[in-house]
Amino acid sequence: MKVLLWKIGALGDVVMTTPLVRQLRRNLPDAQIDYLVGRSFRAVLDGNPHLDRVLDFDESVLFDGRLSALGHIRARLRGYDAVYVLDKHWIFTWLALCAGIPRRIGFARRAVEGLPHTTRVHVGPLRHEVHYYLDLLEAEGLAVDRDDLALELPPMQPFDLAGPYVVAVNAGGNNPGEASAVRQMPEHLFGALVRQLASKARVVFLGSQQERPYYESFARAHSAFNLCGRTTLQQTWDVLARADSVYTTDTGLMHMAAAVNSNVVAIFGPTHPLRKCPVGARWVWRAEHLYDHRYELYGRVPDGRFFDGMRPEDILNAGERDISGAGASSWIPLHQRPT
Repeated sequence: MKVLLWKIGALGDVVMTTPLVRQLRRNLPDAQIDYLVGRSFRAVLDGNPHLDRVLDFDESVLFDGRLSALGHIRARLRGYDAVYVLDKHWIFTWLALCAGIPRRIGFARRAVEGLPHTTRVHVGPLRHEVHYYLDLLEAEGLAVDRDDLALELPPMQPFDLAGPYVVAVNAGGNNPGEASAVRQMPEHLFGALVRQLASKARVVFLGSQQERPYYESFARAHSAFNLCGRTTLQQTWDVLARADSVYTTDTGLMHMAAAVNSNVVAIFGPTHPLRKCPVGARWVWRAEHLYDHRYELYGRVPDGRFFDGMRPEDILNAGERDISGAGASSWIPLHQRPT
């Protein structure tokens, strides 16, 4: 049997599918299981022990109108007995149908999007993304372990950085089809957080080369290490794994940090921690009253001041709590708060 998993990206979203990959292999030990992913994001799958092959495609063709290039993607899809379509947009659903794959398992936000699937899972109610991915297995009649939710990365590579140190990340919103800073803390809040962290430990910044200029002023002001663009992705995982703690907004590094480090504090703005916070991480959220589910379901970037009610102390207090279970948080639902 030949099975394909298909997702465009981004880094954190692909990492969230790794419990599905692991449990699919457990159910189908003798199957050929391949993963087709956007070229920019394949590094988080290369070397995954549960996959036979990692294939990639140029994800930009789905956003720049090059319809002639869709034939290459369709060719990648052909020849499989089943495909798990892990993106929700209708174009993925219909491309899988056009490729002639007999079994097509995927999501349905609206009826028309899920219509071509042979097995559909409705997406909408507030639920963690990892559980939604596992729902696809359950809908196919395969065994699911709801306690096996650990995120997984390929082997890391050592990076020469002496400890102790903490990692601080302020990013998010730069994904396929989106280029916004809506998940980032405002500079004054991030600066205040870095100042308090730097008073107790050395601070390290991680990110891409394009993000390096953003962190330069914070690095100079607080004698921090700006490693943006200085590490490979595999070396980044090593730096994250050896950190005393990681403080991060909702970005790909949040999920990668949680895969290798048990002391992660996730700082949320427009996205909902009950959908996105990695198991085992602690989280801080002060924007429940501004939450718009259309951002996470349909990619409609919201307007709002999502971090106005948050202080550095809120973030640091979350970081000091003992890790006693998955998804501990400092959030109290509005209807449970004292008036």
